[in-house]
Amino acid sequence: MPKQRVTITIELDLLEEAQAAVSNGRCRSLSQWIGEAVADQLDKERRLALLDELISEYEAEHGVITAEAMEERIRKDKEAAAAIRASAQARMAALQGERA
Repeated sequence: MPKQRVTITIELDLLEEAQAAVSNGRCRSLSQWIGEAVADQLDKERRLALLDELISEYEAEHGVITAEAMEERIRKDKEAAAAIRASAQARMAALQGERA
């Protein structure tokens, strides 16, 4: 892919972190580090745009998602996660009991 030299201004602490990534061998060059950061940001923006589109389609079909509905979903998800954790802990305890 063709490349073009550009001049950018970034916060000093970010530049230092990027230079440390190069020094530590986490990337080949500052250009690579910045290019990957830009690619990651573009990917994030594309995923958010897709999510926005999917939510708009859902709301067009089912109505606007309310704050109350989101709170209810969060509550149910937390309850389900707690049940799964409890079940996993019980299975681990049972396995440990069998080994003893």
